[in-house]
Amino acid sequence: MTAVLSTGWDSVRQRATLSTHAAGAAAPVERLTALGRAELLGRLRWEVIQGGSLFLSYPQLLDGAAFAVLRPAALLDELAIRTIDGGAMLPVRVNSQGADLAGQLIAMLSSGFLFSSLPIPDEQCLGLQRELAARADGEAAAAALAAEGPVVMADRLLAATGVLDPPLRRRTVARWGDWLEAAERGLLEVSPLVPADFETAYAVRPPPRPEDVAGDQGRAVLAAWTGGDFDVRGRPNRSRLYESLAPLLRSADPAARADAQTLRESFDETYYRAIAAGEGCLLGLAAPRRGVRRREAAVQAERTPVVTYPTWFELRLGLMSGEQWRRFTDDAADALANWWQRHDLAALQEVGDLLGGRTKEPPAGGVDAVPVTRIQRVVRAARGITAQMAAGGGLSLAADMFGEGAPAALAGGAPAPVVVAAVAAGLPRLTDYRGRYDVMELPEALTRRV
Repeated sequence: MTAVLSTGWDSVRQRATLSTHAAGAAAPVERLTALGRAELLGRLRWEVIQGGSLFLSYPQLLDGAAFAVLRPAALLDELAIRTIDGGAMLPVRVNSQGADLAGQLIAMLSSGFLFSSLPIPDEQCLGLQRELAARADGEAAAAALAAEGPVVMADRLLAATGVLDPPLRRRTVARWGDWLEAAERGLLEVSPLVPADFETAYAVRPPPRPEDVAGDQGRAVLAAWTGGDFDVRGRPNRSRLYESLAPLLRSADPAARADAQTLRESFDETYYRAIAAGEGCLLGLAAPRRGVRRREAAVQAERTPVVTYPTWFELRLGLMSGEQWRRFTDDAADALANWWQRHDLAALQEVGDLLGGRTKEPPAGGVDAVPVTRIQRVVRAARGITAQMAAGGGLSLAADMFGEGAPAALAGGAPAPVVVAAVAAGLPRLTDYRGRYDVMELPEALTRRV
């Protein structure tokens, strides 16, 4: 089994913060509706099905809106699979410096980390970062950690900034405490931090070109990114890039805001691909740029096999009770093992068929997108450069699934990755689809077995 690192939790963060910002309030994101919780749980369960476990970078866990609303003790009953470690652990792995999650949290708080998932406006998040940076003292924090304990210390460091309202600060610290306790009890795996592999990430998908950015401000940020101005210890720093994009995001010029979004999405994709390459994980790209990826589908050289899952399959998974999930994964155990170990597409289809037979289509109230997941492998091109196309498929697939007339202009210079599978939620043609779809990349080491 190989864990999946998904960028989908960034989109959860953005949806959560945007919803509170739009209301002009700092209401806690943890007040989830039953539907909202089912959507989050279904997403987690689907990612476990994809890779056997979910890999999280430490910011995704400790600065993740999803994990600020999900308690690990409840998740153990709702997410664990009995065929994996007897169901005694969450199928979750998180990295941290020295495999010390508590120390990693205190390091974030004592080094000016940008906590961007808090249910407060972006300006307040940046203000918190500035206040934490002004008080940064890593040596003193490390010395005080053993005496105070991580929860008490985290509360003290946040309180000293005066940025967060006390109720929000206490809720945030309490949930950190839940996850730190889960790690201490061995309910999830904590692994040593591995350096992100940006060389591979840039080879797979280079940064945007200057001509892809409309305005001078956007091009200046792009030049700073590619020129190393945002680097910390030789690697691009996401907080620095985000801070540089903040004025563009607030701009009255739609083109500047579009440039900021383009650069942020591109950097996030690079950032997570670099982590996945370093950690040896599958990479799940949530909500990719649909138009670009549809065009790229026309240049592929092989037809893409399609594995069809029932409509609203993530929500079906999320609406299962803990006992229903256990029975489902018990009955699908052989098929899941065949998919995780050999990437047998027939086994993945068997899991989808079982899901369709066990569940009914849920009411669509409040849900406006059918998730579609595309699974592909990354291969070596003839020139030895790791390359991938984000929504691949053969020319016949372009006609079958994407409609006639898909442009093939990219074919001349495009490398030739091979798409392993696509998972479509009950849709015969992706042109009928108007919501989110995902991409999961299989590392080259795994593709030799496919």
